[in-house]
Amino acid sequence: MLNRKFLLGTTVIAGLAAAVAVSAPSFAFAQTPAPASQPAEEEEEAEVEALIVTGSRIKRSEFTSSSPIQVITTENADLQGIADTAEMLQSSTLAAGSPQINSTISSAFVTNGGPGAATISLRGLGANRTLVLLNGRRAGPAGTRGGVSSFDLNVLPQSSIERIEILKDGASSIYGSDAIAGVVNIITRSNRDGWDFEAFATQPEEQGGEQYRFNAGWGKTFDRGYISISADYYLQAEQTVGDRDYTNCTRDYTTNTTTRSRNDVIDPRTGQPSCREVLWGHLWLYDYSGSPLPVGGKLQYDYDGDLAQYIPRMPAGYPTVPNGDALVAPAEWFLVDYGTAGSVTRGVTNTNHPFVQSSSLIPEVERTTLFINGGFDITPSIEAYGEFLLNRRTSKTNGYRQFWTYMYTSDWFGAGDPLNVGFHGNFWLSPTAISDHFDAEQTVDYARAVVGLRGDFGSFLSGWDWDIFTQLSRSDGDYTTDVILDDAMNAAEFRTGSCVGTTTPISGKACLDMPWLTGDFMAGNLTKAEKDFLYDTDTGNTVYTQQTVEGSIAGNLFSLPAGPVGAAFGFHFRTDEIEDTPGPITLANNSWGLSGAGITKGDDTTKELFGELQIPIAKGLPGIEDLSVSLSGRWTDVDSYGDDTTYKLGVNWQITPSWRIRASKGTSFRAPALFELYLANQTSFPSQRTVDPCIRWAAGLIAGTTTQRVADNCANPAGPGGGVPGAHTGAGGSATLIQGGGAGQLEAETSDALSLGVIWSPDFIDLNVAIDYFEIEVNDQVTALTGGQILSACYRSATFPTDPICSLFDRNPGHKRITQIRANFINIASQSNRGIDLTLRYQHEFDFGRFVMDSQFTWQLEDDIALFAGSTVDNNGDVGDPDFVGNMNFRFERGDWTVNWFVEMIGKASDAEDFGDTNLAGTIGYKMATEFTAYHSASLRRRMDTWTFTGGIANLFDEAPPSVTPSQVTAQGTSVLASQYDYYGRRLFLNVKKTF
Repeated sequence: MLNRKFLLGTTVIAGLAAAVAVSAPSFAFAQTPAPASQPAEEEEEAEVEALIVTGSRIKRSEFTSSSPIQVITTENADLQGIADTAEMLQSSTLAAGSPQINSTISSAFVTNGGPGAATISLRGLGANRTLVLLNGRRAGPAGTRGGVSSFDLNVLPQSSIERIEILKDGASSIYGSDAIAGVVNIITRSNRDGWDFEAFATQPEEQGGEQYRFNAGWGKTFDRGYISISADYYLQAEQTVGDRDYTNCTRDYTTNTTTRSRNDVIDPRTGQPSCREVLWGHLWLYDYSGSPLPVGGKLQYDYDGDLAQYIPRMPAGYPTVPNGDALVAPAEWFLVDYGTAGSVTRGVTNTNHPFVQSSSLIPEVERTTLFINGGFDITPSIEAYGEFLLNRRTSKTNGYRQFWTYMYTSDWFGAGDPLNVGFHGNFWLSPTAISDHFDAEQTVDYARAVVGLRGDFGSFLSGWDWDIFTQLSRSDGDYTTDVILDDAMNAAEFRTGSCVGTTTPISGKACLDMPWLTGDFMAGNLTKAEKDFLYDTDTGNTVYTQQTVEGSIAGNLFSLPAGPVGAAFGFHFRTDEIEDTPGPITLANNSWGLSGAGITKGDDTTKELFGELQIPIAKGLPGIEDLSVSLSGRWTDVDSYGDDTTYKLGVNWQITPSWRIRASKGTSFRAPALFELYLANQTSFPSQRTVDPCIRWAAGLIAGTTTQRVADNCANPAGPGGGVPGAHTGAGGSATLIQGGGAGQLEAETSDALSLGVIWSPDFIDLNVAIDYFEIEVNDQVTALTGGQILSACYRSATFPTDPICSLFDRNPGHKRITQIRANFINIASQSNRGIDLTLRYQHEFDFGRFVMDSQFTWQLEDDIALFAGSTVDNNGDVGDPDFVGNMNFRFERGDWTVNWFVEMIGKASDAEDFGDTNLAGTIGYKMATEFTAYHSASLRRRMDTWTFTGGIANLFDEAPPSVTPSQVTAQGTSVLASQYDYYGRRLFLNVKKTF
């Protein structure tokens, strides 16, 4: 019968090897080879020969690795109250120090994989530069929309996982494309024998954010095979913005730089700092040229009838302009001044609408999963095996949005407008309303099947093993979004009278006049008829398919004085295919305020050959207990790109039983993802102010906010559209931004990685210390630039106007506005990341129990990205990208009882350097820094014969996310919105397991 521990692949033994090699080096380095004459230890030696560690395909005869590996176990996650695979991975120090995509972040921002997706980005280099393996095999992507490219951690429940091994350096020569930042190997449970049930629940102290998980599994090991089946249900309840006091009100969070006291605008109705969410119920006034009126250009509807106590009524005849035209508003409208900090009128502006409070901070996520794996010995030397995964993820987000239109006052046309009674004068009006019609829902069905054969060659080629398998994964996702119809909105824009009797050109609806200037409409209280006319829902579909065939053999080539030379060789063949079909409204570009998009469709084929050698150099010499070198290389041919080669060299030097040095250097590459190649054109309409650096460049030159080079290039008549006047305002229309794929133009990204490590395992104490230095540099990074980045690079260029980037936009030679920007994916950026990892493990056996301390710390020394030559942005230490993170876990075990204390640490961070003195307006100072933050959790576990109970408190001290000035740092409420921080607050958790 085949060695079952090997045949389970990396599911049982690999993590043990990694854990011993890294987390507990004393086990690895204190061992000495057993004499061949001892039968018991010969059996142990046989098992050791079957070990496969993440980061290598060669079976190891010792528990060592030349590359740094970190192991995360579900046991530790259970003791910390973590019930979600994404949270389990993203809390590791390799991920916590950089922005991550979880269900909250992906629902708040536009991210690859669509809303609700959760991915892993090692070192902050991006999820598409982190390769995820499932039991040592590449796992296919999942998600919605055209940007699907990464493995979605939602598809595999934590209850099916035994542990996760993380290779901390690049490994494209071993695993292929995408392994630039490292490799995450998720290893599933395979040791079931009988039935087991598990139930988990966590209850925050305040309402919202509850989590529930239920799992049932059955497994059986036969004489010639094994099978394991598990079914899992997970529910993440919604947590709204209004559920927590640190997210339910966006305050200014400013200070008086002289007195150092809080300087927030006060709402005179409450005496408390006013909330600064989106504006609604306002009417913006513009003169004929489109410029805002200089004084009091904003009116607010008086909903409660008490505004007269705080702000002035708009006087008759105000405002007037040189031609004598005047605008007179009805009695419900009052003057407000939103822009002046400290003004009384700013304190009573309509901002914190109930729609904001009921919107999702943490979306509702529901998952069901079925996972089956098994194997059967066809012969004593051949085993057939398979894995089958079915997963459905449904996520829902409640949202809100601001919407507005433009209209003329009726006097311009010389006739009264019954919908605008009381307004007179020749002005543009821009009423601002709010709507809760901005919900989104995603349903993603993910299926993965692996079927393979593995075994050995018997006496024909003793000591050599082989493995060949085929894998198919398919993600099929529907995404539905609430939309406002663009053609319905256009019916009201700049209207000259009633639209009744006409039909909208795209949606084909009978036109209906909207009562824009009524209080109900601007507050979002629309009638059913108004909703039916303006609102709709749009559903798109994304299918991503990945098919793989891979084969490998591994064994010993020959023996040297220091030991056998191990080798592994193999091939890999893979096809990827994506087809994203947006909803009909998006395809027709009829969604107001959102990007239009076409069908993204394309495929790619990858062919690879790889090889690896493990060469023992010396052993048993003074100063060289053991010295070995590992070499790996890979040839890759991608249809969309061409061919390339990568390599990796590793050195593993056991100096003494207490000291070991390891080092690795290698290259990796990433072929462009399908969406980067084939993304159909997506159209959006950014304002001129957000993209054009030439707006009012003359005043900017005087104020020091515009450089001399930019001013000269803006004025240069040879530039796009001719010279731009110094007083150019950009008023009068938006630019059109078109983003699409770069098929035929893109090259693959390349990278270089270096790691150096020292491990100390003293013999006088059970302590293990591992220090690893790492640096990774990515070149020719595939990037889709924003419109502002393209224009900024052009006008800052020393080769203006012939710099190629200046050809990516058009400026009208008449009115000088930017008309179109072409932002396809291009190879332009580079990225580098350097830092130090420290791993500590101490354990001691007392007469009354066992104590274990595990700690991991990461200091990030550099996190730079250069979008253009000579233009480098340093993100290290920014908010959301702290330069220090750490975890400490203390565990005491006595018999069936376990007490656990876990501390997660996030270092200080600041965005102040990114803004400089421009953040100070007189005596007003902004808070752009976050404090050192630590989250504590405590738990108690009791194991009984067939029952295990684990209970505890997460975020024990109810630590809130750091507060900042929202206008300067991405925030929800006044709290930083970043993946490192906890938004649930203090919560109780309970995990119950039962076996039969």
